[in-house]
Amino acid sequence: MEIRVKYPTPDNFTKFGTIVVPSFKESPATFSENHNYWHNVADISQLGEEGTVGFLEIKRKEREFTLDKIERHKYALETFIPTSGVGIFCLAPATPDKNVPDISSIEAFWIDGTASFFLAPGVWHWLPFTLTPEMKFILLLKKSTVEKDLEIVDLPEKVKIVLTK
Repeated sequence: MEIRVKYPTPDNFTKFGTIVVPSFKESPATFSENHNYWHNVADISQLGEEGTVGFLEIKRKEREFTLDKIERHKYALETFIPTSGVGIFCLAPATPDKNVPDISSIEAFWIDGTASFFLAPGVWHWLPFTLTPEMKFILLLKKSTVEKDLEIVDLPEKVKIVLTK
């Protein structure tokens, strides 16, 4: 017997489960000039009623390596699983008693596909900065996160990201 290798599509994969592939027919749930994000793109209800899968696509635009905003989700973890591209992810520890992180606590991490990021509830983060033409991620989060648990704040001063070792 022989079998031919094929690319998975939503149609030819249904008997095995769900796959997440780019080019969604629906409009993104959130978007900007730098990113598109589709929410609830796969059914993971077997893990419980709260979980969902998102797909994040970030395009390399004329974007300074400066952090001036940051966001958190107080009540749920968020997982970033990189599928392509290289970039930088800025994070600050959770501050349950404060409405903005201490800017001296912000750290920048390389994203190159060698690690996935499981952010604890309340961890501050912002849209990764892409160094390649684009980056793509699978996101795991609660279904209600975008509508009910998204807090975006301006930082008290801009944080410049330095690209050296």
